[in-house]
Amino acid sequence: MGNSDDMKWRVGVVILVLLNIQIALFIPSATAQQILPGIELECSTSSIVIHFDEVDSSNQIIECILTNDRPYVEEVSLEYISEYIDTAGPGNVMVEGNSDASFQVIIDVDNSLIPQIYELNITAEVISAIGIPLGFLTEVEEWAIEIEIMEYTICNVNYGINSLNVEGGENALFTAAYNCESNLDRELDVELHLVDKNANSESTWASGFNLVSEKCTILISEGSGFENCEFELTTPSNIDEKYEGCLIVLDERTTITGSCQSEDSLEFIVNPKENGIINGVGGNISVLDDYDISENQIMYFSGAFFYTNSAIYCIF
Repeated sequence: MGNSDDMKWRVGVVILVLLNIQIALFIPSATAQQILPGIELECSTSSIVIHFDEVDSSNQIIECILTNDRPYVEEVSLEYISEYIDTAGPGNVMVEGNSDASFQVIIDVDNSLIPQIYELNITAEVISAIGIPLGFLTEVEEWAIEIEIMEYTICNVNYGINSLNVEGGENALFTAAYNCESNLDRELDVELHLVDKNANSESTWASGFNLVSEKCTILISEGSGFENCEFELTTPSNIDEKYEGCLIVLDERTTITGSCQSEDSLEFIVNPKENGIINGVGGNISVLDDYDISENQIMYFSGAFFYTNSAIYCIF
């Protein structure tokens, strides 16, 4: 160990002598100049906040500058140290004497990282001056960046169909595929919303519309979750005109939805229920066809039918 340290000291002395000779060739006075090699490192920020639910938030670019106030060219080695954050940047940069050199560090954050603050350290060290290796004689410059990961949960739904049509009094049945991404393990109840076609938001459901299906819950674990949710909805049997609206499936974080146009929705139509026996049906469209009765026959159902050439009339 003693011989090794002595050798480093001797090499250092020789390098300093060579540097002084090189500097003396083009510097009138060395009193105002730094003699030993060194570098200054500064970056555009020391903290970053990552919101994964914003576009391109996971990819960040940091601008950094190396300042060399020495009169000779320096080669600077750069390192990016973080246990969980992926980075990309130059490994070595040449900086001319009495000048600056800029470089970029690209930060790529995995959206599965749990919400907390992570550390990234950027280091710069002069490894040669005037082509002479001397990394062990220089100090390491460091710039620390705190990267705060915020909580996020993003979900979307796929209905599989564009429209659902039922008759009044008939239950509406459909399945919605609900999937989520999140950096937290959690459970969410998935709920059904009913919105009128021209309404700006959800209001109180009209009489006769009631949810009768069981609760659907999605479990998010290790970054993602998926569930096929089945929904069953009763409809009013006494409507006299077509109802038009939409069905919207969202998780419990949303209590009241927006319009059918602003949300990812399923068109929902309820048609008035057709009557079994209609007075005054003319032509060849007759309720008698439903019972396999010809126009030349007369049957009684708690009353009597009277036949003419133009129509069938009933009395009860």
